[in-house]
Amino acid sequence: MQKFISKYALAAHLALLAVAPLFLSPLVGEGTVATVLLWLSPLAAAWVLLEPSRRADEMLHDARVRVASLIASDPLFWFLLLAVVLAGVRALNDGVKMAYDAETFKWFLREPPLVFLPGAVPGAGRLPFAATVALTVVVLGCRHALGRSARVAFVFSCTVFAGAAALTAMALCAFGHPGARAAVAMTVTPQNASFAGTAFGLHFLGGLAGLVGAYENKWGSRIFFYSLALGAVAAGLYFFAPVPVILLYLAAALVLLAVSLVYIAVVRGRNMAFKCVASLVLAALVPTLAAFAFAPAGLNEDRLAILGDGWTFFPDGFAAARDILSAIAAQTFRDHPWIGTGLGSFPLDIKFGAAAADWRVLAPGQASALNGWWQLTAERGIVGALLFAGALGFLAATFFRRLAACFGRRFFVPLCVLGPVALLAAAAEAFFDISFLRADALLALAAFAALAGRALPAVPRPAAAPPAAADGTPDHTQQQESSGHV
Repeated sequence: MQKFISKYALAAHLALLAVAPLFLSPLVGEGTVATVLLWLSPLAAAWVLLEPSRRADEMLHDARVRVASLIASDPLFWFLLLAVVLAGVRALNDGVKMAYDAETFKWFLREPPLVFLPGAVPGAGRLPFAATVALTVVVLGCRHALGRSARVAFVFSCTVFAGAAALTAMALCAFGHPGARAAVAMTVTPQNASFAGTAFGLHFLGGLAGLVGAYENKWGSRIFFYSLALGAVAAGLYFFAPVPVILLYLAAALVLLAVSLVYIAVVRGRNMAFKCVASLVLAALVPTLAAFAFAPAGLNEDRLAILGDGWTFFPDGFAAARDILSAIAAQTFRDHPWIGTGLGSFPLDIKFGAAAADWRVLAPGQASALNGWWQLTAERGIVGALLFAGALGFLAATFFRRLAACFGRRFFVPLCVLGPVALLAAAAEAFFDISFLRADALLALAAFAALAGRALPAVPRPAAAPPAAADGTPDHTQQQESSGHV
């Protein structure tokens, strides 16, 4: 029982933390999601330190000491701790808002109370702070506390939880729940540039890697249940992402699927690869049936419009609106290069930066830049962008360093490919929406990037030279005793 808990309970706790925003966002507001994340994060951190995966013949106490020392010596831990502190400062320094000057009869953008520190619009910084805390726990747990099978169990659990979230959201949508109905993404429009379906797309990629891992670990009794969960995640992508986002993640899924099938065919044989394909066909039945059972009016017609002759990747006016908003974001960044104008402030920047002629193109309630990279730099500045890119850059450096040193050694290929494929898909999507800045997508991205590097074998350390004997010849006695051969 202790071995089972050490292997899989920790993975389930981390997966629950990673998927919680996706499960809660259609049901409750951002404040409640932030509160849940701040409650779950310490519990998951306690599991990381108290019940880490143990190596062969390792006692639980030794595993705890090993994980604690690895986390304390990890530069990424201190970098993420700095990110948590700055995110907390943004959440507390939340005085950015519109104000009216009665003397000059003009509206202006009021700066936060501490103008030299990062700020936010009131209420806009709490969820990013909670997401940063959760991201720190998930990334460090995936890097240092999960063993080989536990990493597969983490992806497995993420897929199951994301599938439950998708089915819940679709059922609520069918019963007219306003939050679930608002999350349904019919088309890419200038007014809407943040989609819950992005997180479902990322978890669909993770589900493909988890399916191969389940077959390799011989979890045959769970394959049917897992296939249904994977199909539910695909249904979530179908419902809550527009067609361009769906196509992007389907293309990424084909790349990951091709690598996964080649891997499982080499490791377990062609028969096992055929079983993986059969499971995917079974999983495909879920979104197909859900499309007819739960889809609101017009959803299926919008998805099938891609087969028509007049279908375009983006609607008319999208490119013009995106150019205007990118220019406003660029000017905002030049005016506030270091710490930006504050989280959630870009809708206010649009009001002050858009010219009268621009409103002929922009929607009255325009609230995003239609380019996640520009909105990231406009609201957070160089400091925020470096914190965002630094963590992912550190994970990428770990990945390539281990990749260069592991040729000729066996490792779980699908999980290693999952991280780069997910990052590339999200980076491409960020050029036309801001979904990667959502808490649910960001947690999935960070977790998969951490798993990709951790799944590769560690870089072997050079062995210390044996001490020399009195006559100058190497003394192998101590080396033999330490290795247990004497």
